[in-house]
Amino acid sequence: MKKQVLKVALLVVGVICSLTTLMAQTRYVDDVFTSVSKTANVVYNTNRSMNILFNSGYPDSTANYSPFLTVDLKCDIYSPAGDSNVLRPAIILLHTGSYIPAIANKQATGSRTDSSIVELATRLAKKGYVAVAASYRMGWRATSTQQEILTEDLIKATYRGIQDARNCIRFLRKNATTYGIDPTKIVVGGQATGGYIALALGSVDKIEEIESNIKFLRGDLSPMVSVDTLGNWKGLGGLPYFNISADTTVSGDANMVFHYGGAMGDSSWMESNSLPVVGIQVVSDLFAPFYTGDVRIPTGQTVIPSASGAGVVIPMANSLGVNDKINAATFTDVYTTRAMAASGNVKNLFPIFPKYPLDGAPWEWWDTTIIQNTNLAMFYNYPLPANGRAADSLSRFTNPFMSAVTAKAYIDTIVNFVAPRIAVQLDLANFTGVKENTNISKHLSVFPNPANDVLHINLDGVAGQISSFSIIDITGRILLNGESNSNYLNINVSELKTGMYFVQIILNDGNSVTKRILIK
Repeated sequence: MKKQVLKVALLVVGVICSLTTLMAQTRYVDDVFTSVSKTANVVYNTNRSMNILFNSGYPDSTANYSPFLTVDLKCDIYSPAGDSNVLRPAIILLHTGSYIPAIANKQATGSRTDSSIVELATRLAKKGYVAVAASYRMGWRATSTQQEILTEDLIKATYRGIQDARNCIRFLRKNATTYGIDPTKIVVGGQATGGYIALALGSVDKIEEIESNIKFLRGDLSPMVSVDTLGNWKGLGGLPYFNISADTTVSGDANMVFHYGGAMGDSSWMESNSLPVVGIQVVSDLFAPFYTGDVRIPTGQTVIPSASGAGVVIPMANSLGVNDKINAATFTDVYTTRAMAASGNVKNLFPIFPKYPLDGAPWEWWDTTIIQNTNLAMFYNYPLPANGRAADSLSRFTNPFMSAVTAKAYIDTIVNFVAPRIAVQLDLANFTGVKENTNISKHLSVFPNPANDVLHINLDGVAGQISSFSIIDITGRILLNGESNSNYLNINVSELKTGMYFVQIILNDGNSVTKRILIK
């Protein structure tokens, strides 16, 4: 059995190979900071939230008798420690949770302090961004047995989430000096439920998209979401009982969105003036369709018909010109190589094929002991009974191989796929990359294939000179990399696990070529 520990010795004939990447580090693309500072529990907005405790017999009279509550919405702000730059782009991260508190939602996750959100925020801050993990308003009648109520409430919850994300953007712009943020460069990203919000924020910009779409009309053809009542998608207007109108003097617009999980409520929202978008999604996601299909939630119900996931949204964005600026750049990093192979050469799309097909969120992990011993969930400041053991069991049903090591590998893929595209869209780096040249492939020999102990790489001199190589697994992780001054390499791969990998060779002239290999 091959060991999982990847301490690999290289046997190189006439070659000097290094296990460290000696290329210059680029801020916003590479990790350039080693530590991160965190400012926790920052109130970015106060607004009105639907109250799931209403008429529940809850001992607090305010919680029991008020259909809506006034609540503070908070965020945690992650910044690169010791950074002297005072104009840094901000990335807002919206968590999963189905608009119900973690544990009460029958899942082990669902807050801005989830391990996956904290890890992604930390990784982004190490690249030089200011990462903002933000909570948004919770609450909807998730236990209803009436389809129309479920659909209406979930649409309203997502709509409030759009308003909250925009109010978080406003807060960051108003306090840009305090947190060292460039107010002209703000991105919104979302995981699962947060992905629905991010995709809607990047596309909804007309009242008819909300009030005239037949999917979002009641049986009497009245709109489920009334802009006059709830305010518009920018968080402005509406009745104060339902929405505390935002500051009209500060823009709540973002520059770009991305999602890992989640879907777009209706693909017709995607238009040529939508925000640039990058999508990462498990193809077999149980709850959100990768292509077009029904949205389901962990509590079991089907709530939104005919939503569209990354497999539809990203090709549409590319074809409409939404992603033209990103698509004009050349990416030949290992993450792009894997994504292009998995997506059939669709740019900005990373389909995920996890070890367990039902695992729609392989980037999640949690402390099983803590979750199993949790018997309370927090709805804002109100504790309510919850079954941590059941939440852990249900979460493990779709994520049976959950571990920090596995989750962090997927998060590594997310951050290194998204960050260069953000850098291009926001003009943060002079990112040209290297060019994949398929003509070189006929001059490159990689053998044996499958390999067991030693992998031989040979490039005909007529094709050029090898500058560096990388061996990448199917999640996009670099397992081996080195520099070379020869066109013949012998690489010890005996400690790699059995499976499929990619070998990427970069030449001195900037061209590159990638080959697929098997390790047995």
